[in-house]
Amino acid sequence: MFESFSFTKRYILALTIIAFLSILAFFNLSKLLSIQSNDAKLVNMSGNQKIITREIAFFAIYYKVDRLKVRIKKMEDTHKKLTSIKMSKELHSIYYGKKVNLDKKVKKYLFHAKRFYNNRDGRSQNYVLKNSEKLLVDLEKAVLVYLKEAQENTNKLQQIESYILIFTLITLFFEALFIFMPANRKINNRTNELIKEKEFSNAVIESSTNAIITLDSQLKIRTFNKEAVNIFKYTKEEMLNKARFKEIIPKEYNILNSKNFNKVQEAEALNKKGEKFPIRISLGSSGENKEVAIVANIQDISKEKLNEKILEQQSKFAALGEMIAIIAHQWRQPLSQLSFNCMYIRKKTKDKEIIRETLDNEEIIQFMSKTITNFQDFYKKTDNSIFNPIVSINQALKILDSILKLNQVTLIKRIDSKINIYGNSNSLAHIVLSIIQNSIDIIKSNKIESPSITINLKDSSKYIVLSIKDNAGGIKIYPINDIFEPFNTKKDKPSTGIGLYMSKIIIKNQFNGIIKAQNIQKGAKFTILLPH
Repeated sequence: MFESFSFTKRYILALTIIAFLSILAFFNLSKLLSIQSNDAKLVNMSGNQKIITREIAFFAIYYKVDRLKVRIKKMEDTHKKLTSIKMSKELHSIYYGKKVNLDKKVKKYLFHAKRFYNNRDGRSQNYVLKNSEKLLVDLEKAVLVYLKEAQENTNKLQQIESYILIFTLITLFFEALFIFMPANRKINNRTNELIKEKEFSNAVIESSTNAIITLDSQLKIRTFNKEAVNIFKYTKEEMLNKARFKEIIPKEYNILNSKNFNKVQEAEALNKKGEKFPIRISLGSSGENKEVAIVANIQDISKEKLNEKILEQQSKFAALGEMIAIIAHQWRQPLSQLSFNCMYIRKKTKDKEIIRETLDNEEIIQFMSKTITNFQDFYKKTDNSIFNPIVSINQALKILDSILKLNQVTLIKRIDSKINIYGNSNSLAHIVLSIIQNSIDIIKSNKIESPSITINLKDSSKYIVLSIKDNAGGIKIYPINDIFEPFNTKKDKPSTGIGLYMSKIIIKNQFNGIIKAQNIQKGAKFTILLPH
């Protein structure tokens, strides 16, 4: 406590002395400038008197009376100013002393100049011409005295300024020795401690697997760690010291609402490309540092949500397969019974109309039985095997047959392949179904006239090439390959947005193949390359 109080007293005393010396130096400098300015004016006026004296003599010789009048008036005014200012003894003796008596000579010179101007008096003209050079000698004496006194005044004030400077330097020396050096040591020690604390804090923040963003009281971003850069695709330079938090977290999520603090919530964020993605966010406030008002801890949960969607989709497939198996089990006996009844009625009757109706009913029953079998095969879990892709295409088309007819879609098949591949035939069937189903959805949404879907299957030296194209207007996503990214859908109806993403994963992981998308004339084309 004593050391702190003693330091404060020394600091205040040193500042007071410096302030006093600074004020003194300021006034001394102001006085120096004022005196120099005044002395310069006096020297200038005194020197001008010499020039005017010559000009009066010159104008008197050549009778330039108009210009003579102006010079007489100017010399008279200047002389009045010079004699009205307080003079030193030396100057006073020059102007009013018996030896020079410059005041009397100037007035007499002006008297004759005026008389010549008014009356064209020849004697006055002679006086002006004879005495102009003598007057110049006396005026020169006054100019020299003005110059000497101006220099003396400047030297005195400069000397005072030197004393002030020396005293200021001495004060600063003692201030540095007894105040700033001890203070500097304390500041350096504290600075080193703070640097170590900050480095440790930064290391923790930068190594975090979550995005850490801190905001000041003006909601400007003060911290934007590496994970935040990875998640939001902005550089630190683009975000630091800018109020851009609401650009990456939608306005619907109110960061200023105290109810959102200290709670883990899920929200939707935007990256630099304008892409939306799910996040988990928690907010906290900093009570220690007033500059840091809010700390946001953000986790990108896109993969987590994607896995949930994939598991959900897989669960749906599994549940659907089980449900179809149950339906098939429950329906087969009644359908067989109905088919037997139709055959029995046909044998018992001779009515041609009834016979025709029973035959139609038998066809409907067979179609229902075949449809159940198709769905059961499609959703049945199968192992990897060697198969021809034609099997998968036909399997998917059996499911889509009624939908294609309902939407009046013309199906064109150009299938020419004899090479088998290794993989899961049901998985490939799901991919074909997903692509064609997407085309049908867009055809319905865009109300395409004369819709068509073309399936091509052919062999090449390295791959079996399966392509599916439509005339539904093309893919509206840019860049086009982003269509295979999860949750990237342009459909108006609810969609998981993972159908094509899962197709890409299956083609890559199960078949070591490639799937590509491109826009063609009037539509889109998906090409699947399956290695032999």
